[in-house]
Amino acid sequence: MSKSVATEVLPERLVEHRAVRAWSQLQPDRVEPTRIEILKLKKIKSAVYRLHGIGPDGGAVIAKRCQVATAEVERMIYQEFLPRVAASVLRCYGFLKESEGDFCWLFLEDAVGEMYSPQLPHHRALAGQWLGTIHLGLARADLKARLPDRGLGYYLGLLRRCRATVREILGGNGTGPGEDTKTLRALEAHCELLESRWSDMESICGVLPPTLVHDDFVIKNVRIQPGPSGPRLLVFDWEFAGWGSPVVDLAQFIYHVVSPDLSAYCSVL
Repeated sequence: MSKSVATEVLPERLVEHRAVRAWSQLQPDRVEPTRIEILKLKKIKSAVYRLHGIGPDGGAVIAKRCQVATAEVERMIYQEFLPRVAASVLRCYGFLKESEGDFCWLFLEDAVGEMYSPQLPHHRALAGQWLGTIHLGLARADLKARLPDRGLGYYLGLLRRCRATVREILGGNGTGPGEDTKTLRALEAHCELLESRWSDMESICGVLPPTLVHDDFVIKNVRIQPGPSGPRLLVFDWEFAGWGSPVVDLAQFIYHVVSPDLSAYCSVL
């Protein structure tokens, strides 16, 4: 989860916490958590909590406060899309819209398991097989209208906004020779180079048909969980998911990406 950029004081009686109050409207039989853990808290009102001891089996429940449009996409993925391809999936316990505003609560099974490591070949192979199954099984035209656009035009827009932001910062700070300025100039040049080669990007990405993509397929959003037939991959935080080129989930060894094994991925296509 992202680092918190805001603070919150929990109430003395945890049952009075806003996440617990929302949960009680869906599951009134078990509403007193043993502990509340703040996983993410942002000033723009989104938040994620782990509510200990209130799950159906006495485990933890993840309570996610986010915009309705985001929650609707995640709910569809957990409850409708992933079960279509018999993929390992977290349980979605419910969805509750707040009485005012455009925010809601999404309640999910806690992803308990081993942390994923791209340095472990068997982890990468498992990720490749899982991702190949998802991409192949959900490359269906009927899903396109129900998912946000994650086509190449979306990423070109992000690239241009990034470059515009860099130029705005440079314009405000002058053009001195400081290290920050050098870094920003290099980033601006990199953005320009990428856009100049965008037609090549389109040709490369056009090889595979569009499908459901996670769009934030990084190690913090993945766990390895043991099961009767062997380990399984649990993937969560689908808030950026949409319909687009599968290559966005196939990135290799940059930042904190999952780096799925490409041979394992291709073996199921």
